[in-house]
Amino acid sequence: MSTFENGDKPGLSQIKPITTSEITELDGPTLAAAEQNDRVFGKLVLKPWRTRFWDQFTALTYKQVLVYARNSRATILRLLAPLFFMFLLWLLNIAVTSDNTEISAFVNTPTPEATSYNSIPPCTSDTFIRNDPCWDFIYSPNTSAVAQSIAEGMRLNNPGRVIDPSAVLGFASISDANAFLDANPERVLGGVHFLLDANTGPNAPPTEIPIAGAAPLNLNYILQVNSTVKYFKAKFQDPTFFSAVPIQVGVEREIARYQLTTSNAGSDAPSQLSWDVSMSQFAHPQTGDVNIIGQAMGPFVFAANMFNFVLLLSSVVAERERGLRQALKTTGMMDSSFWLSWLVVELAISVFFTLFTIAFGAMFQFRYFLNNSFAVVFLLFLLFQWAMVGVAFLLSTMISKTSTAINLGFVIFIFGWVLQTAIVFGFPYTPDNIGSIPIVTVIFTLLPFAPLSKGAVDLGAAAEATDDGISWSRRSEYCQDIKNPTEQDSLYATATDAYWDFSCVFPVGTILAILALEALVYFLLAIYLNNVLRDENGVRKKLWYLFTPEYWRGGSKFNSKAGSGSGGQALKPSVPCPVMDGSLGEEQGDADVLAEENEMKALMQHRIAGTGGNKSTNGNLESNQYPLASAAVDCTNAVEVFGLQKAFGRGWCSGSSNKCCCCLPSMSCCCGRRTSGQRSTVKKSKEFWAIKGSWFSIEKDRLFCLLGPNGAGKTTTINCLTGVLPPTGGDALVYGESITNPGSMERIRSVMGVCPQFDVQWGELTGAEHLYIYGRVKGLAASDVKAQSEDLLESVKLTSAAGQRSSAYSGGMRRRLSVAIALLGDPLIVYLDEPTTGMDPISRRHVWDAIEAAKPGRAVVLTTHSMEEADILGDTIAIMARGRVRAYGSSLRLKQRFGSGYQLAVAVTGGNGDIGVDGKELLNHNNNSIKKENIELKKARIDAVTALLRNELGVQAPEANTGAYLVFLVPKSAENELPSVLRQLEERKDELGVSDIQISLTSLEEVFLSIARQAEVEAAAAEGRSVVEVRIEDGSILEVDVGAEQAQQETTGRKYAVKWAQDEQGRLSVSSWTLIEDTNITNGTATRTVVAAPVPPTKMT
Repeated sequence: MSTFENGDKPGLSQIKPITTSEITELDGPTLAAAEQNDRVFGKLVLKPWRTRFWDQFTALTYKQVLVYARNSRATILRLLAPLFFMFLLWLLNIAVTSDNTEISAFVNTPTPEATSYNSIPPCTSDTFIRNDPCWDFIYSPNTSAVAQSIAEGMRLNNPGRVIDPSAVLGFASISDANAFLDANPERVLGGVHFLLDANTGPNAPPTEIPIAGAAPLNLNYILQVNSTVKYFKAKFQDPTFFSAVPIQVGVEREIARYQLTTSNAGSDAPSQLSWDVSMSQFAHPQTGDVNIIGQAMGPFVFAANMFNFVLLLSSVVAERERGLRQALKTTGMMDSSFWLSWLVVELAISVFFTLFTIAFGAMFQFRYFLNNSFAVVFLLFLLFQWAMVGVAFLLSTMISKTSTAINLGFVIFIFGWVLQTAIVFGFPYTPDNIGSIPIVTVIFTLLPFAPLSKGAVDLGAAAEATDDGISWSRRSEYCQDIKNPTEQDSLYATATDAYWDFSCVFPVGTILAILALEALVYFLLAIYLNNVLRDENGVRKKLWYLFTPEYWRGGSKFNSKAGSGSGGQALKPSVPCPVMDGSLGEEQGDADVLAEENEMKALMQHRIAGTGGNKSTNGNLESNQYPLASAAVDCTNAVEVFGLQKAFGRGWCSGSSNKCCCCLPSMSCCCGRRTSGQRSTVKKSKEFWAIKGSWFSIEKDRLFCLLGPNGAGKTTTINCLTGVLPPTGGDALVYGESITNPGSMERIRSVMGVCPQFDVQWGELTGAEHLYIYGRVKGLAASDVKAQSEDLLESVKLTSAAGQRSSAYSGGMRRRLSVAIALLGDPLIVYLDEPTTGMDPISRRHVWDAIEAAKPGRAVVLTTHSMEEADILGDTIAIMARGRVRAYGSSLRLKQRFGSGYQLAVAVTGGNGDIGVDGKELLNHNNNSIKKENIELKKARIDAVTALLRNELGVQAPEANTGAYLVFLVPKSAENELPSVLRQLEERKDELGVSDIQISLTSLEEVFLSIARQAEVEAAAAEGRSVVEVRIEDGSILEVDVGAEQAQQETTGRKYAVKWAQDEQGRLSVSSWTLIEDTNITNGTATRTVVAAPVPPTKMT
């Protein structure tokens, strides 16, 4: 191949455009005039960006509305989720409020009642007291008569009940009592310790002045109780009023009694002493409930939103997973219209969601909604929803499976719920935390549900504290970090009825701004990552694509740098191109394929020369080698493919070589000059080459059929030509536009229709709605879409099903709809990838008629596994195998060049019945009327015809019996003897009972199998696979050389005729075999039999 200096590399950027196929962006009057110009193709012109965007945006928005409307259950669930969670919140509030009625602070008390605290309660009534022995009270010192007297009075005079002596313990000192309490927790209600010194005090030693008949002058005591507040079943036990006050009242009563009965004057005091102490609260209104609504509002709104979040995330990922987004891009959809259509619909749903949340909350009379500003609450919930929409879009760019999206949604729900629990208790939005751990605060704030929870808590606290809550004007003012009480009082003085939070650093106003910023940033980041991360086809753009001129200008007419593909990947292969290695050299290629390749290379040189490019003066692209290089340009070509290549995986290339991988600079990986004595050092590729260098053209008004087994590269070729995959090397011009240029690809798609290999349709939409949406995305006016849709639906016989959802279509109906979509908009180039798969014969015939009718005015590219379809529709047929074009030409040309021979059909008569190859009756209308001699005669004639063909042509037996004809396959080697055989059949037709003779070339299927088999033989030889082992009917193994038509079993000497087929991976396997010769010798003669064998599994070795 030719090499070029760095300074004058001719690339496809220099190729002269075909002026009759220019597609330009038209505006205003130019657009109207251009629609009447022959240079504008049909009604699809590249309209101004604003027009295209609006058409696509409205169509995609309409599509999204229809999908949501048809999925009514999910949509209703999304909108009514707030009702469910507001109801749960109402139940939670009712439960908490009912518990509060047991607490006096939450009960309106205008005339409080007095409660008596005179009686020491039994220790068994204490909360959490175990079943072990317990004591009502203890005392010290028990060595003092005074202490004993008072304690005994407390026991005997306890109002309501006399305390049992076993429930009272005395100790010699306080330290002894403390040791007992420490060893017996939760078993004593309280204790009293007397200090009987004249100079007593809480810190004085517990010494006692002996009593000499008179009451002590100073009688002090220490009251000892358990100060722990106990809570059980929504009831609090206050130790002050449960045990401390009753013991204190009892001690003081008995001290008074003792003082009165033992007077210093020596006179007796009254024997009965009335001592009653009661307590009453202040009169007070009902205290506000605990802020349960504010604390729980954030988590409950978050939970309601997660229905929207999970459904949105899974829906966006599902469109990507099912190929719907790619199908729209193939028809010319812009990313901006796609994302904004999703965004607008989701924003609208968020507005309704927020309004329903507020309405349902107000319906349950939550002060949260009644007291706070509507604008503040509305924006808090709405901006949170929008921020979560941005998060969903962002995550959708990193996920390829719908199941993964759903699972991730539930993980986020659990994580968010736990995180909000921490926020309810203040973390991390407190003055101390923000100053000490700012990074944690930043991380929390980046998650939209964290600011939501903080804002919800503030609004809830304000609604409970004041009737005005937080107004719009005070959305930031209420939040202050002030610790000085004087400054706090001054603020209260300025707004006495306003709500203030003096330990606040993150007000609602700031939260609203942050949520709005997050919604915008996450949405823009989603669009960016959607371009730079690999899509479902493994394609991505450069990280800096936003800063490239091509992105904003749409690229020049031709790519000025062939190494920049539509996916932003370098088109230079990193390893030598297999098409140029020795095993695939020109000397082994098909002459027609090489002729087409040479013609395309010459055409490429002409294009380069037409733009001032330097012609190659060396290598095999010299103009003197290809006369067509100087011929007139053939403007009938719709598509021109120049050395197209596609590799998957990674590889590398090192060293240098004096050969480029292909003739184009964009296809060279190791181009360079070899220095004297230097050997080329090229490492083996780890890449899989799906296309190894294709050169061909596709003419207008014709159908180009691309055949090949599975894995041959057909669909990859289509994907490259339609811009789904960037080529690894080479280029192609579609009506003069390079497929490696993003701007050119955009123009190509405006005149392109594609029927993908697998149906990509929305099950919720009808057939007519699919055509409307795709038509509007292509840029058709609504009236044109309707008219064309009706015609196309009629052509594929879907008119009666136009109003049915595609989910109700059969597989064949969906394929017909895909064909109609591909033909919509009068495209100039149509790609049909196996369009009739799964269709019944009648439907297939209708689709064939539609395709045939669509050929005028456009080029059609068809891939198929149906040889009949290719034979009928294909004007030009290319057969690919192992990534290479192996055959090229018309159906007749391929049959002539690659056919294994001829099909000879002979009609033999012998009576009223038709007799098959084995002599059995195939057709019998009246068994009784057939005479035995007619049957025998027919058998004899069949045997005679078979013997004649066996002797003259080497044909062993009929290949088939159609009931009317015996079909023989005549090998190409017997072509010269065939005229003589035909004359004999004609001359002896009365003798042999021959009523009709038909001869034709072998079928296209035979050609296809022959070419595919040869490619597999080459591949098997390269991979070291030379033999296939087959287990035949007797259990023995038959070894067959790959591609061989006959095989002989070494152990038995039997010879078999072998038929080959290809498995799902495109590898050769034996499909069936026939025993043609058994070498078992009987009387010195080898017997020959014809036996039909079953089709067992094969083992490749």
